[in-house]
Amino acid sequence: MQISDRPLAVTNSTLSTLIAELGTECLKVQALVNQLQLTSLTTNQQAEILAELLAAAVHLHNHCDEDFQALISEEMENLYDDED
Repeated sequence: MQISDRPLAVTNSTLSTLIAELGTECLKVQALVNQLQLTSLTTNQQAEILAELLAAAVHLHNHCDEDFQALISEEMENLYDDED
């Protein structure tokens, strides 16, 4: 489930890959939330969706670690350096 084949406006290829993966995972979370809004879910379906949501939440938490934040900060700094 890819968000787009268009390149991202970032220069760091690692950051670009991580952002694309983050977008994909966010779409997955949104789909799971939408599923939880269905009124006809069985208990087993609810449990399965919640388990997938838990796994996605853990993945997002790990994905958005200090290294990811540092890559974003570096990219932002490079934007300002390019304007000089």
